[in-house]
Amino acid sequence: MNPVGLLASGAGHEPPVSVFTALYDAVKDQSWAKWLFMPDRYPDTAPFWFDAIGFSILAAVVLVLCSFLATRRYERVPRGIQNLMEYAVELLRSLVRGLVGPLGDRYLPFLGTIFLFIFVMNLLGLIPAFRSPTMTLSTTAALGITTFVMVQAYAIRATGVVQYAKHFAGDVWWLAILMVPLEIVGELARPVSLSLRLYGNIFGEDSVIEKLMELGGYIPVQLPILFLGLLTCFLQAFVFTCLASIYIGQKVAHHEEHEEKEAHAQPSH
Repeated sequence: MNPVGLLASGAGHEPPVSVFTALYDAVKDQSWAKWLFMPDRYPDTAPFWFDAIGFSILAAVVLVLCSFLATRRYERVPRGIQNLMEYAVELLRSLVRGLVGPLGDRYLPFLGTIFLFIFVMNLLGLIPAFRSPTMTLSTTAALGITTFVMVQAYAIRATGVVQYAKHFAGDVWWLAILMVPLEIVGELARPVSLSLRLYGNIFGEDSVIEKLMELGGYIPVQLPILFLGLLTCFLQAFVFTCLASIYIGQKVAHHEEHEEKEAHAQPSH
């Protein structure tokens, strides 16, 4: 979403290009760019793919920079950006523990990072001449696939390869021939659901906000719409993180809690 572009569009002018358009025009004729973005075959969508990668990298740089600034002079009484980042971590810890369970801290680094990354990417669309990478299906698909791979890795670590494979067969061995395909389809459907939900919501919400912003004739009229965009940026990152947390909880948390109870039940020597 591009507020300045939307205002210009409503006034009968062409919306401005993104900050990466000049770079795209400079590299689109390179052989690697033709292979990666296929500008000759998809001239209308190739610039959006390029922008998605560029703004995703920008979002990652912003998070790394914020982390550096928050920890370079670590103080026992936090102030400024350190206080903000610690507050965000505490909120994310409470969320993950509530959805995954007492052992949710094990998955906080991944889930917290995925939330902040999606949130920042969503916010970029509110800046003039910027775009939300999550408006591109390739970006949300990458997030869904990454979540899928991490959950499978967590499950294998928690249960072992043998128990992980047995999970697909179900509890009744003679139904394995039916359960295995169903379980595989169910597992593969999760990253598809995560990616399509985020893509559809961000694309749809930004499109609705675009039309609403075209109704106003001057900047103050647009401010409530921008606040609405800020809210939806947070909500979509929150929903994705909640679904990923529930996914992890269903796969591994109950097994780890059972192991922990067994360890506490064993008599100490």
